[in-house]
Amino acid sequence: MVRPAATGLATAFFRLYLLDALVAGPQRPAAILATVAAERLPLANGAFGRALQSLLEGGHLAPAPQGAVALTPLGAAERVAERERWTAVVPTVLRLLGDLAVRAEPAVVAEDPPPDYRAVQAAEAYLDRVLIAAVRERLAVARDGGTPFALALARLDLAHPQAAARRAMLHRAMRATLGGASGLLGGDTDAYRWGEAGVAVLAPLGGDPARGERIAALLELRLDELARTMTASVRAFHGARWRVRSAGMAWTPELPSSGALLRAAADALDRETASLEAAVA
Repeated sequence: MVRPAATGLATAFFRLYLLDALVAGPQRPAAILATVAAERLPLANGAFGRALQSLLEGGHLAPAPQGAVALTPLGAAERVAERERWTAVVPTVLRLLGDLAVRAEPAVVAEDPPPDYRAVQAAEAYLDRVLIAAVRERLAVARDGGTPFALALARLDLAHPQAAARRAMLHRAMRATLGGASGLLGGDTDAYRWGEAGVAVLAPLGGDPARGERIAALLELRLDELARTMTASVRAFHGARWRVRSAGMAWTPELPSSGALLRAAADALDRETASLEAAVA
């Protein structure tokens, strides 16, 4: 099966799919992803995660309890607009393709019980679910003989006397890093929020087993540069202290699940931090 390189059509479709699926009420992204995976659509990898991110950033979705997501009033209006666009397009597509049999709706796949998010903010939990869904999609492709990939993590540990200034600095750093990821790391990369102050990047190896480590080093330099620039140029941010940590690794068959891969990368990040602290001491 050949998947198109461009993701515009795939992202547009998954936006409609998500908006329509959430009309019945809040759902977890993992449940929606499991349902749409049963459709076996020849769409670009990572488009589901990008559609989730675009809807969240646009205010069309809002976090709900237990890592679920729900439509906002803006999202309901966007669903109506999306349906109008697709209603205008689909008759022409059917005319070009001829009469096609209607595909039966796939059965809903049972999912694991939802994790306990009582110890974290709902928005952060939701963004982590977006990352997990993207990793699962990459894992499924790689296990089926597709392109192997790398995972890079970077975290900005930042302290400031004013909590509002700290949040503003983190927000600016995350937005600038995610927005410029394609230009800095390559057009084939996908960047996601990781917790409150972290960035995760997924990228195909492309014959380079060390690509994850190289991306992690670039992320570390980028976050450090942003923190340094903000501290020097914005008076309200003066007095901030920060440290950037990063780690990268390639997926291997010994890491069978998204959770195992993320834990291994996080452990590598912690080991790197411990070695640096020991060297300083």
